[in-house]
Amino acid sequence: MVQVTEKAVIFGGEKELAGAIREVDEKYHPDAIVVATSCASGIIGDCVDDVVNKARSEIDAEIMTIHCEGFAGGYRSGFDIVFRQIVDFMEPPTPERKAQLADAVNIVGAKMGPERTEVETDVKELVRLIEAMGARVHSVIAGDCTLEELKQAPSAAVNCTLCLDLGYTIGKAMSDKFGTPLNSTILPYGISATEKWLEGAAKYLGMEEQAAALMEKEYAAIKTEFEAAKSYIEGKLAIIEGHDAIKCLSLAHMLDRDFGMRVVIYNFHPWSTEARETSVDYLLETGLDPEILITKGTLAFGKYESMKQTEDELLDFIGGLDAESVVYFGSSLSFPHIPVVDLNAILNRPRFGYRGALKVARCIKTALQYGFRPRSALTKQMVFPKNSGLASTQSLSGKLAQDMPDCTVYAAGKKRGKCFNE
Repeated sequence: MVQVTEKAVIFGGEKELAGAIREVDEKYHPDAIVVATSCASGIIGDCVDDVVNKARSEIDAEIMTIHCEGFAGGYRSGFDIVFRQIVDFMEPPTPERKAQLADAVNIVGAKMGPERTEVETDVKELVRLIEAMGARVHSVIAGDCTLEELKQAPSAAVNCTLCLDLGYTIGKAMSDKFGTPLNSTILPYGISATEKWLEGAAKYLGMEEQAAALMEKEYAAIKTEFEAAKSYIEGKLAIIEGHDAIKCLSLAHMLDRDFGMRVVIYNFHPWSTEARETSVDYLLETGLDPEILITKGTLAFGKYESMKQTEDELLDFIGGLDAESVVYFGSSLSFPHIPVVDLNAILNRPRFGYRGALKVARCIKTALQYGFRPRSALTKQMVFPKNSGLASTQSLSGKLAQDMPDCTVYAAGKKRGKCFNE
């Protein structure tokens, strides 16, 4: 990272950038260097492209510029820019490479990295399913993939999306430029979505029979326990926090199709409708049209009053809460008096695929069965800190809330703050 000082803001930071590029190349010998522009460099108008073009002949690494100044677009548009542009690292398919990768898929649209956006166990489960079908995963883009994997990626048999919106962005770019087929589905939460994902991959791999056999085997392994849990869950109400648009839409699909629950998504932010148009269109095409509530407090999150107002509007909409028939999918720092399932807390087990569907079913059933138990004193302190004036820690920020320790349910008889399922 190049530090843009006050002097650089006045006189330009091209010299510092050129020096930083040379230093990175000499010290770390990377295969590729990506220069991402910041707000400061965009405001002062540094000639970043000129610096990068000149450095290209002076360093060993391949290099590209990505213009992603914060003021130029939203959080989502930055990912779109990156996924479209890394296609420039790729090389056109050749007959030799296509023959070598005829049984291989790419998983595209993965934001693997320092932030908890994708969970490694989920990706590993998808890799396991592909391999169990008799195929293999060439690359997870961009999930710790190498430059050589990126170059060869267009020769794979098919691109399978992880995140539908971001996966569609790079998948469409690769399809337009190289003709690589695209299997575009929502996040494979639950059995229905997983089977669509596998069937789409099998179509381009020529492995429809192997996929059918795999799906039958995977379901047989969970059938008894899954169907018992489903019979307990079916017909109950699922309330889903809408702050993570892709995840809440995928969850809605799973809870409706696999569990037969009534689904209400609340506070699906208005900007998400346009930004997540691909996912919204996909769900509507499958015949799913969940109830969505946008409260007046949506645009004023962060204050006690808005949190309280939001909860009141939600209660009016659904007609009250019943701990025996309502499950809340979101942060366990919200609505502490009803059963809560926080999928962000399920990190040691896959949430995708058949195993993931069983895991989620277990969590829902457990939350309902032990919803009558009071939460621990520690949880109450976290949710309602003394003299804080906050309705919950979630009011502080989504990032802070997701990093705090949390569980699905709490039980009496355990040490304070211990989870029932530990």
